[in-house]
Amino acid sequence: MSRASSAFRMASCAALVAALGSCGGQGDAPKAESPEGPIAYGQHTDGRGWAVREEGLFGHRRVLDLPNSPESAPRGQNLGVLGYAQGSENAPATTGVLVRQTARMAPGLNLMNSGDAAEAVLMDSEGTVKHAWRLPYDDIPDAPPLATSFQIPWRRVHMRPDGSLLAMHSDAALVYVDRKSKLRWTLFDRVHHDLDVLEGPGGPTIFALARRERIVPEVNPDQPVIDDLIIRVNARGEKTLTVSLWDAFTSSEWAPMLERLNEREDDVMHANSLEILDEHEAALFKNPAVRAGSALVCMRNLDLVAVIDLEASKMVWVTSGPDRPHWRGAHDPTLTDRGEILIFDNLGGVGGNSRLVALEPGARSANWTWAGDPAESFSSMFCGTLDALPGGNILATESCHGRAIEIDRASGEIVWEFVSERVAGDDEEFVAALFEVQRIPRPDWLASSSK
Repeated sequence: MSRASSAFRMASCAALVAALGSCGGQGDAPKAESPEGPIAYGQHTDGRGWAVREEGLFGHRRVLDLPNSPESAPRGQNLGVLGYAQGSENAPATTGVLVRQTARMAPGLNLMNSGDAAEAVLMDSEGTVKHAWRLPYDDIPDAPPLATSFQIPWRRVHMRPDGSLLAMHSDAALVYVDRKSKLRWTLFDRVHHDLDVLEGPGGPTIFALARRERIVPEVNPDQPVIDDLIIRVNARGEKTLTVSLWDAFTSSEWAPMLERLNEREDDVMHANSLEILDEHEAALFKNPAVRAGSALVCMRNLDLVAVIDLEASKMVWVTSGPDRPHWRGAHDPTLTDRGEILIFDNLGGVGGNSRLVALEPGARSANWTWAGDPAESFSSMFCGTLDALPGGNILATESCHGRAIEIDRASGEIVWEFVSERVAGDDEEFVAALFEVQRIPRPDWLASSSK
């Protein structure tokens, strides 16, 4: 990966910076040197992947070289498959709750799902399971066969107030079960990575990321690329809206950025998170173009976070994060009560390790960062989530290492640490990827529910 520095901005980049500023977005737009001769794709970037000449933008490609990973296949062979390793790091010798400072922790139970099964569990701070949901994909009526083993577990889950659960099989299905794991409905669709749920009088309205392959002329006029979608699903499991993120990008004032794309095959964008903004969250952007009901998304392979107006099918705000150090391959941006974007920066820390970053929308410098000490003690190449808890603590899931931690933001101290005992691999040699741990209030229904 090239880390060439920049001496000046090209005129087209200066115009892009002006456009970013005028819309309340920010970016470190592509910077450029002016070497002699042609520049091949994948070379001569500004250190984040922005090409230094007009040929393209994204110059580095994150390939997960993991056991049996479809993302480690030769280019062009994994276009129709989306998956993450069920486990990639050696199983640890010590598991369970390793740190627990009760007086300094946010209250609640922990909702956990991992790479070993189509299962979610609700556990207390000591690691005792209080409730579990489980429905193997093979038990779903009329389920088409899965393409890879990476689709077996629940990649993302959402618990509703009555204890029912929405769960996602990557690139295969969205399922809805009651609190006793009885299936209510299934939507067979290529959903992936993330979902958000709005509760209403008529039941839940579900928003999820999905995908398809298609020709996007601005990206590649000759070969289909992955088109990430936002779909809306009603309480009966029926799709009522589909928005293409590529269409939202190409119809926006940031479309000229795509002329500088330096990666034009396969999974160019790789959207990985979705959050529907409410009135308060939308107001934090201080931008009239950002409205309640819009979607905050992260595009990992472009190192961009954007707001998509779902009614207009248009990108209305974008940021590329702090100037130095840049975020790389980030996940799970969310808005905090402090008026910040909080994000899991997978590869932007020291030595390519992970860190947590909080910054105000449009800011070029972070208000707060946290990393492991040493840096490699906190590192997740893929996945990773985080949330701002009541009282100010931060809950982070270090997916690759099967670990969740609660951090005192003021001191940086870990006040709760959990390492999963779940395993994956043919010989159970890996810790199962811990996709997410969510801290939720203890539900009223739990006392009357059997485990």
